[in-house]
Amino acid sequence: MRPVRLLAIAPRPFEDELLSCWHWRVASHYSSSPRQVENWISGSSRVSTPHLFNHDIPTDQSATRLWALACRLRQGDLERLSLRATGRSRASFVSDPGHRGVCPACLDEDAQEGRDHYCRRSWARVEAVVCPQHKTGLEINCGGCFRTGLFQFRSTPAGVVRLFCRECDAVVSARRFQRRNQTDLLQVASLVGEAISKGGSGFERIEVASRFLWSPRPEGMPYIAAQGFPLPHGQRPPVTASTPPLASLPPAWRAVTITAIADLLFQETAKKALLSSSVREAFRQFERGSAPDYHPVPLPTRATSVLNLRAETEYRQLARGIVESEGWKSVLSKTGRARNRAIGKLMLRALNDG
Repeated sequence: MRPVRLLAIAPRPFEDELLSCWHWRVASHYSSSPRQVENWISGSSRVSTPHLFNHDIPTDQSATRLWALACRLRQGDLERLSLRATGRSRASFVSDPGHRGVCPACLDEDAQEGRDHYCRRSWARVEAVVCPQHKTGLEINCGGCFRTGLFQFRSTPAGVVRLFCRECDAVVSARRFQRRNQTDLLQVASLVGEAISKGGSGFERIEVASRFLWSPRPEGMPYIAAQGFPLPHGQRPPVTASTPPLASLPPAWRAVTITAIADLLFQETAKKALLSSSVREAFRQFERGSAPDYHPVPLPTRATSVLNLRAETEYRQLARGIVESEGWKSVLSKTGRARNRAIGKLMLRALNDG
């Protein structure tokens, strides 16, 4: 039997850490990836790239055993980091790690305590859209360059691991600007999270409600986009029938969906109903499986216009100019739609060359 290869540097896992996060923290000390480190430990050169979700719900116990031996840990210490150890179903977690948000304020506290940045297991839950400790939304956007889904663990010269933006190389931090308090959203998300944790028919209804909200209305637009909710900026994400919406959406869109689900299923907890009676009736039909088959009339064809896009570096310069402008200071004091309108005006002004 070949002797087990030991890793010289192997940080200890935190109590509430996500398994894939620990893998990346270990690998970052070697400027490598978890797959490359695992191949070195096992002495093989496999090139298979399983879905990233499988790293947090591993089915190969031998791989977990190898990691534990190489890092001088007990196998059980790693198995408890798996999402499988939570007792919740696979569908109750966000499948794409790029759509799981992080709390920059929590990461700042990690740095203040002198420990590595790390991702909490609770951030992988579908209802995790707000940090319960800091009452601010979880984020997937860099606060410096505004790019999405490009965070990466790296070891610093000081020997600690930090989460960086791959695009602008900035450390993820909450110090760039003040976040809005999201206590109301946290209460709604906690209500939905409790029902999900209980499982059974309650979780099934939440899944059905999420599918209904992302199903098309007669004119083709999903219900979630036509109910007057303040929607996130950018293109509406695609939702397929094979994946539950809550498990595949980024945090901002999950927050809107969770708010609508709470109003649809737990209306008694809301001060004012947000969804109309016609939408509630449509949902009841959807639950019974008797929703009518719509055949929307195709929209008239329009003449296509040429979209002249600018260079990516120019857009980045415009974004930095907006953040450094005097107008940005007034935006920070606004909330909700007023803030969105103010940002839109600054963007329009910048795109029109001031």
